[in-house]
Amino acid sequence: ALTSYSEDVRPALKTLVSSLGTGPWLSGLWWGDSQLGFLTMWVGHAIAAGTWAAEGGPGLPLQYYVYADFTENPGNQCFVHSKDDCKKCLARCAANPLPSGSFWLPAWGFMGPGNNMSCVVDSEGYCGDRGFLDVVATYRESTALQLWEAVEEALRSGPRTESQVFDLLLSARG
Repeated sequence: ALTSYSEDVRPALKTLVSSLGTGPWLSGLWWGDSQLGFLTMWVGHAIAAGTWAAEGGPGLPLQYYVYADFTENPGNQCFVHSKDDCKKCLARCAANPLPSGSFWLPAWGFMGPGNNMSCVVDSEGYCGDRGFLDVVATYRESTALQLWEAVEEALRSGPRTESQVFDLLLSARG
C-alpha cells in the first residue's frame, strides 16, 4: 500500500511506479498452490491499489506474468490455466525443458522417469476445468473481501486434492 511509505517518499513513488509486475508467487520452490497464490496476489493488490488512487493518482495496475519456464518448480504456473491451456503449457515445458544451469531444485524435487526432469510431468490430470480467466470474469466486479470470503468458503471443507482451487471456487458460485 502506498500509505505504508513515508509521506516524503510517496510523490516519488507515484512518479516512478506505474504498475506492479509479478509472477508465480507461492508457486516456486516451496511447491505452493499456484491458483491460491494467484488469488492471494490479486486480493492483496486490490487492497493496496486503492491507496494509490486515494492519493490523487490512478490506481496501480497489476501485471501478472504466467509462464511455464519458471526457474523454481517449472510448469507449476501451468495450473492457473483452464484444462486445455494447462495441458498445452505442461507439454511445452516438458518438450523444451530449461537448461540444467538455469534453475535450482533439491534432488528430491525432480520428476519423471529416473527423477531427472525439472518440469511438472505426468500431471495433466491435475489441470482444472476452470482457469484464471474464468475467475477474473466471474469476480471482476466483486470487492477483495467478497472474493476472499468466497475462497475461504470454497476451501472450508478441508483439503481436497482431487479438485483445483478455481474449480472449487467457481462451483460454489454456481
